[in-house]
Amino acid sequence: MILKCQYYNIGIVLMNYKRQIAERIKQLRTERKLTVESLAWGGGLSKSTISNAEKALSSANLKTIISVCISLKISLAEFFSTFTEIPEISEDE
Repeated sequence: MILKCQYYNIGIVLMNYKRQIAERIKQLRTERKLTVESLAWGGGLSKSTISNAEKALSSANLKTIISVCISLKISLAEFFSTFTEIPEISEDE
């Protein structure tokens, strides 16, 4: 068993949330058959912001998530409705 400090574990959890947010943005966009460009335009964001968020290349901040929700005409609660559990910390990360 590898001992890890608390801050390392928090970092892993945040990385997992970053991936969950990225997957959720892409899921919602593809369900509505929107392009990256049209989702970005509807929320007043750049195409690269959405692209980077979907690929988890950068953390989607709250402003980005709110803009995505505005573009999709959904609430923040609906956006996060699939986030039911704290992501697990895997030993290989």
